[in-house]
This record gives sequence, C-alpha cells and structure tokens, in this order.
Amino acid sequence: MMVRILTRLGQVREAEERYKRELVDFRMGEVYGNLRAIIADEDIEVRAGEAKPVKIKEISIPANHIVFMCAYATNPLGHPIAAGEETPLPISMDRKADHATFVAAVDGKISRNDLLGVLIILPVELTH
Repeated sequence: MMVRILTRLGQVREAEERYKRELVDFRMGEVYGNLRAIIADEDIEVRAGEAKPVKIKEISIPANHIVFMCAYATNPLGHPIAAGEETPLPISMDRKADHATFVAAVDGKISRNDLLGVLIILPVELTH
C-alpha cells in the first residue's frame, strides 16, 4: 500500500495571489490595476486652448507600474494630458505625480480639490 501526502501549498499560494489582486480597483481578465483621482492642489485660472501646469495632490506610482490617463471627461473646463514629478525616474523605481498638464477647452477657474481627471495605474513585467 502506498501512502500519498497531500498539501494545500498550491491552494494557499493561489488564495494569496487572489487576495493581492482583490486589493486593486479593477480587473479585466488577468489584467488588474488601480484608479487614482487627479485632484487640484491649487487655484488657477485657465483659458480655452491653453495648456497649463497644475499642482495636484500627490499620487504614488509603484515601481514597475505604468500610467494612462482615463479618456472619460471628468472636468467641465478641460482635460489633464500628463502627470508626473519634477525629476522623471525610471519605471523600475517608486515614483509619484505631484503636478499635471491641463488643457482647457473653455475659460474658467480650477479650484483646490477640484477633480481634474483619473489616472490608471497598471503593473508591468519588464523583460529587458
């Protein structure tokens, strides 16, 4: 008679991975990520057609993650087209965004705590 010892290690690992994925804001199949609000951290006047830098509340960007701007309009004055920090860092390092470039469609005033847009943060595996 042969005795077979079963372990749950595979199930435990799978449960851990599932738990980590559930801490994210969304999942599309096997792709998962986070959504972060881009919030103004200053009052600023904007004019139609102009692109202006705007201080934003800091957004953490983990190492080995890429960011995209959500194309859905969330601000009636215009859209953020970029977000970052003063000194760009490589993707392999933890980064942050503390300012955004905002392009105005109409004249108006952005106030502190206004929602400017949404940043989509996705994990990537670097191959080179």
